[in-house]
Amino acid sequence: MKDAKWIYENYEFDNRITNLMWTISGDYDENMDSGEKSFISKNVALYHAVTAGGRRKYIAWPSVKKYVISRNRAGFDKNILLGLIAMGSDLVVEEKIIAERPGVYDIRKKAYDDILSNYYNLHTDNLLEKTRHAMILEKTGKCPLMDVETRNLLNDLLALQTREDTIELLKGIEDIYIKYFPLFVHEDGSEGEKASENEKGQRGDFSDFMLEELFDDQEQSDIEASVEDISNALLGESQGENSNNSNETNNRILRVQEEDLEKIYQKVAYYYGNSFLPINEVKHLQNRVCQGAHGNCRIHMTDGVIRSECKNEFQEKYIKRQQSKNIEVFQAGYKVFKRNINKLKDSMARTLVQEEIADRIPSDAGKIVSNKLWRINRSSNNKVFVKTIDNDKGSFVVDILMDSSGSQRRNQSRVAIQAYILAQSLTLVGIPNRVLGFSSFLDYTVIKRFRDYESPLTANDNIFEYFCSGNNRDGLAIKATCQDLLKRREDNKILIVLSDGRPNDIKVGKGQVADLHAAYRGRVAIDDTAREVRLARQQGILVLGVFTGKEQDLMAEKLIYGKDFAYIKDINRFSEMVIKYLKQIIMN
Repeated sequence: MKDAKWIYENYEFDNRITNLMWTISGDYDENMDSGEKSFISKNVALYHAVTAGGRRKYIAWPSVKKYVISRNRAGFDKNILLGLIAMGSDLVVEEKIIAERPGVYDIRKKAYDDILSNYYNLHTDNLLEKTRHAMILEKTGKCPLMDVETRNLLNDLLALQTREDTIELLKGIEDIYIKYFPLFVHEDGSEGEKASENEKGQRGDFSDFMLEELFDDQEQSDIEASVEDISNALLGESQGENSNNSNETNNRILRVQEEDLEKIYQKVAYYYGNSFLPINEVKHLQNRVCQGAHGNCRIHMTDGVIRSECKNEFQEKYIKRQQSKNIEVFQAGYKVFKRNINKLKDSMARTLVQEEIADRIPSDAGKIVSNKLWRINRSSNNKVFVKTIDNDKGSFVVDILMDSSGSQRRNQSRVAIQAYILAQSLTLVGIPNRVLGFSSFLDYTVIKRFRDYESPLTANDNIFEYFCSGNNRDGLAIKATCQDLLKRREDNKILIVLSDGRPNDIKVGKGQVADLHAAYRGRVAIDDTAREVRLARQQGILVLGVFTGKEQDLMAEKLIYGKDFAYIKDINRFSEMVIKYLKQIIMN
């Protein structure tokens, strides 16, 4: 049915389908996917438009999508899961729609009659198909004969009609899946071994999916397609031909042979630019930071394809195009941004000057003040000395670490501009600062350096090269960044991390060796990132998390950064918020 064409080449009817979906959903910005259109008959097509609208109105589809992605990675069969969700969501929305619009009942009856005619010669052992058939028969008032398993599954599905919200519906779907489909079913339809206890444990709790990375459709497709293309080139075989490979991809695990590792490095350098560190220093850094949950990972430190030797002309043109776009947005608001830079610079300068002024206070000891000697034996205030209080807090150094993964793509230009404003302000006021971006590519965490601590003011222009792609392994990026920050001689070391609170990365398995570490996503990734933040603070680094994500991800950000995080709904306040934080540190 994937390759079937929309057979009703009638503009008026197609328009009626769309308008019906819009009327039910109440959202005129939505469009029907081709997979939601029926090819059985016009009656069924109309009914599918009704259910499509109802699903958009009554079902929180982002949560459903997040859940399917999460459980698919955990080993659930996607097709079975989607089949259960389709039936469950129909059950939940049908009665609500009919209660609102009684005319839908007649549309449903005609559609079911046509669907049943399509089932006339139904001969299948597929439990989902049998259950779907039996459900339609019951809804049309018939009493179908069915086996015990089909009857039990149908009853459990019908019980979902009482679920009030999407999360409760998904909980019910998960219970049904585990109860009726305990065997792992491969995409080719063959059954595998029953899930081991270890595999079941890696599925995690139901609520794990609420902490998962959620990309939009195009972004999810782009990331997974690029990983599959590269893995195919390295392994010389299609990911879909071998069921084991398919399973690993679903679990965000890509297995490669040891001899292919050097090829991966060549790909990383090709797409992101050569490393600015000598190979011996890279290995030393990896030995220090690529441990525990990051045992199979590697680090790539680069200045990017524009400022390092790179033969990838296409990638260089792509980055330059994004760089030009970022600069255009900056120039469009140049006067405002320039005023912000001067305002923040002056604010920081005043704070630094005020805190450097020594306070002189009356005291019982210290330097004598001759014009106050008359107080002796004449006044109860015998403080004829003055003591100098040194307010010097020491020197400061700042690292700005920006999430450059695909989930930040919607904010690319605004993030680049705010990082530029912040770096300009700090550089002009004389505070050493470094600006970095991080993302991941296969088993590499790529850290791109836009400016270094001692770089000239003009180096801040490199920040406009900021672009987003791939995934993000926040814990490893923070750990690697702190290595250089700890070597600085300044008294106060500060790390600012800009992210959306969703660390998420693919897992690369080396050879056939079993790896007990869970994939880097959800709670595993959040706990690891929180651990690295705590370790950095224990070593004397002040860490501030600046959260740019959605409100439902605040819990993850709080788990990672504790009290020291700032939630900004408007990314244009990023630099202002960081300067305010730095001033509090200086004054306190």
